[in-house]
Amino acid sequence: MSKHVLGVYHSKDEVIQAIEEVQNEGYSVNDLSILANTRDFPYSIQNETGVSTEDLGEAENTRTYKEKGFFENLFSALEVNTTSDHNEISYYDHLVGLGFDNAAARDYEKDLNSGKILLLVDSGTGTFTAPSAGGITGTSVIDQTTLDTDTLGTNKERSLKLREEQLDVTKERVQTGEVEVRKDVVEEQKTVHVPVTHEEVYVERRTVGDAAIDDTAAATTKPIGDEETIRVPIVEEKVEVTKKPVVTEELVIGKRQATETEQVTENIKREEARVETDGDATVDETTIDRNRLNEDRL
Repeated sequence: MSKHVLGVYHSKDEVIQAIEEVQNEGYSVNDLSILANTRDFPYSIQNETGVSTEDLGEAENTRTYKEKGFFENLFSALEVNTTSDHNEISYYDHLVGLGFDNAAARDYEKDLNSGKILLLVDSGTGTFTAPSAGGITGTSVIDQTTLDTDTLGTNKERSLKLREEQLDVTKERVQTGEVEVRKDVVEEQKTVHVPVTHEEVYVERRTVGDAAIDDTAAATTKPIGDEETIRVPIVEEKVEVTKKPVVTEELVIGKRQATETEQVTENIKREEARVETDGDATVDETTIDRNRLNEDRL
């Protein structure tokens, strides 16, 4: 199966980023492969992404001497005589064996010899414009056989999708605190004024007249000197204090939802189109609101 170049990249990070973006577009790692200078190629890319590395030995055997042609074999032989590095002279044959034309194979061979990394995709897996990681221009997934026919007379419209990052805000319930309500016994001194009564004995001395003396003497038969005692009981109120618990207050404990607005700030990326002209080229740039256009059609 022939392959196409998705992009040419300078570093490991650029390749990994491009692979992630391609996977987001629906490509499988089984459809992708990497071709790079084996002297400088970081094999950690294969370990991190799962994308396999092109085996130059297998590609060398995919095309026979007759399939390559006389001039192609002659040029390959000249390369063998001018360099002793097997990896460098096999890039061209490998790319041609993958279905690239001679010019494209030469260009990509120069990229590989300069330390760049090619990201390849199997043909027939769809059409995709490769991301330009770090400013490195990616190659569109277009059949190599149609490149020569993409001439100045082509009026076909092409589209370039611009993407931007959008914030996806989610919420989760986490415990940030705890309220504990309990009862403590507090002792204090309280004074109560209680009115109490008690009995007191009073003695009044009264003067008795002569007539009263005669009547009293007549009524009294006891001789003077006999003892006579009067006992008067005295009663008073004593304060007795007792304590009993009574309910004076009730606490109702519950939870309610309180809503507040929290501000979240994050940096997001977006793609912007940059139109560059060369020479006398003019560009008529307009903006079309497709949603409103569809509404007008309805």
